[in-house]
Amino acid sequence: MVEELHLIEMASGGQIALTHLKNTQPAGLPLIVTHGTVSNGRTVKGLAQFLSEAGLDCWILEWGGHGDSQAASSRQNFEYPAFHDVPTAITAVLEKTDKSQLIWVSHSGGGHLPLMYLSHHPEQQNLLAGLVTLGAQATDGALKFHQKLSVAFLWVLTTLLNQTPISLIPIGNETEPTRLLAQWATWNIRERWLGEDGFDYLKGLAQIKIPTFMVAGGNDRIAPISGCLKLFNALGSEEKTWLTGTVESGFSKEFSHSQLVRGKAAKKELFPKILEWIKVQSEKENGSR
Repeated sequence: MVEELHLIEMASGGQIALTHLKNTQPAGLPLIVTHGTVSNGRTVKGLAQFLSEAGLDCWILEWGGHGDSQAASSRQNFEYPAFHDVPTAITAVLEKTDKSQLIWVSHSGGGHLPLMYLSHHPEQQNLLAGLVTLGAQATDGALKFHQKLSVAFLWVLTTLLNQTPISLIPIGNETEPTRLLAQWATWNIRERWLGEDGFDYLKGLAQIKIPTFMVAGGNDRIAPISGCLKLFNALGSEEKTWLTGTVESGFSKEFSHSQLVRGKAAKKELFPKILEWIKVQSEKENGSR
């Protein structure tokens, strides 16, 4: 499989990295496949390769200083990549593929980004034919007192260092290079998903009408089912699909946060369901022409 790296500067500062997994004759809509926090493109490469081998046109996005990308500043929060990296990536992929729509496939914080962007800019929804999130939540990561203490420590250390050492959250493959997780910590301590200007993102999700497929892991301590379900229920889309990675739902295990994108069980049991959903959305788009 041929990989082609594209580095794209943003006028507001910073640089995103897009790795194209090139197919000779890709079918359907292009996909942006992206990672979460304390991670880079390698964490979702297995998923992207699976989808690419099925004939889809995959672009792995690295955002906010992860992997080959560059953050505008180490002091930037979660909202910076949502409002800058997201539209830059969408525009770049649509221009390079000569398509009018794409599908966003994401793990963890990579799912927050388009939701935040579209909540503020619902008029841009026509650029996305669908959205897949795996383990994305913003309010329920610290419901118990001892969890709030841990997350408060995360906020303090991240604010002081302008980064989050991977040793503090050993779920990914690199240090979080900005203050992004300080804002995430605030959301979960307060149990409210609010922007710096007070914008309520959970309420804003009602404006998002695109088809969405949300997955939550049964043993995910970073993104518990309750938090993921809050996002799902708040979405305004009439076409949304909910799936839990649990034994009760027919899976062989209770998926942890990282196991949603890595491991034999994800490739054998979960990735085919994502592929099936994406193919349905692509066929609908082709049928509307």
